[in-house]
Amino acid sequence: MRRRDDVRADKYTEGVGGRMTVVLCGVGADTGNVRPVPRVDETGRFEYVPIPEKGETTETATYGSLRRRHADESLASLLDAVRPGSDGDWVTDPDAIANHAVHRDPNLDALTYGEHRPPYVAALADLDPGDVVGFYAGFRGPENDLKHRYLFGYLTVAEPPTVLDPAMDDDAVANALEAHPANAHARRHAAHGSLYYHDPAFTDHTESVVVVPGREPGGRLDRAIRLSDHRVGPNYYMADDVARVLQPARGGAHGTHLGGFKPAVECDVDPARFETFVADRVADAAD
Repeated sequence: MRRRDDVRADKYTEGVGGRMTVVLCGVGADTGNVRPVPRVDETGRFEYVPIPEKGETTETATYGSLRRRHADESLASLLDAVRPGSDGDWVTDPDAIANHAVHRDPNLDALTYGEHRPPYVAALADLDPGDVVGFYAGFRGPENDLKHRYLFGYLTVAEPPTVLDPAMDDDAVANALEAHPANAHARRHAAHGSLYYHDPAFTDHTESVVVVPGREPGGRLDRAIRLSDHRVGPNYYMADDVARVLQPARGGAHGTHLGGFKPAVECDVDPARFETFVADRVADAAD
């Protein structure tokens, strides 16, 4: 198990600049793993739909057991199909969808988050207690089916993130994950004894996994906050008024990129200012 000071010099932190205080991470169900993609209504209300789990897990939550916040139904009622792998078969049987375990990452009830994508590992491993991880997803809006980027939750970092290196043996990984029993990657490991069993792309070329333990303030927002205001081809870009507050580290010809494939966006904004931004935007949406 390696802490942030140990990973600064390795390949996962190459190209990462100065310390950021807020990292925005693109997560949740999208076109590659559920049909239809969840929608935000005209008041900003939404349902957080986790991606389907790819394999064995001790996670007991399923699409049929997780309840919607804004209807007396389960998350399964929103879905016509799920696909556990990015190139696998779609599951369309309603009972199979309802009984399929979710990969609840982030887990906004337990305030824990894990990642294996190298750019995300690079951004998250360098965080300190008191920093913030925000979560955004592609939701269809009330006007059309464009999947604009919406912030829907966040957590405050409770302690330095834990980085699990591929060179660690499974016993060492298990020991490190004992402190994070509600994390989706811990639940994968508990079921199979390995972090990398679920996908040949990773068993043949393993990467580090970072686990971020969270604390309040944080959780799922009452209203989703739209971050993007335009798109170029399949890619969405952060609104200028949002960027002025959040101060993303990197921009480009079209502004700050939010995907297509959703990037980790490092922001040089004080956590207190971020929390004020969130509170103000949620209040505006609810009015």
